[in-house]
Amino acid sequence: MPGEPGTIGNYAQRREFVVAVQLTRQHVVDILRKAGLPELSDEALRDLPDPVDSEQVVAWAASYGMNMGELISRMGSSP
Repeated sequence: MPGEPGTIGNYAQRREFVVAVQLTRQHVVDILRKAGLPELSDEALRDLPDPVDSEQVVAWAASYGMNMGELISRMGSSP
């Protein structure tokens, strides 16, 4: 039944579920430039494989002190 512990309907389990999405390196570079991070976009061109999955991008960005919240904020959007 939904909502019971151990089922897909349990909110706590659903929010921990992460799906990696394949992105092109150029897409990541474009987003970083749009966010006003040209130096970081240059690093992405050098460091990231193509294609790259979203989990790799998150880990890579964290090594530069960047997280999704900061990126969204720089782009002037909200989650």
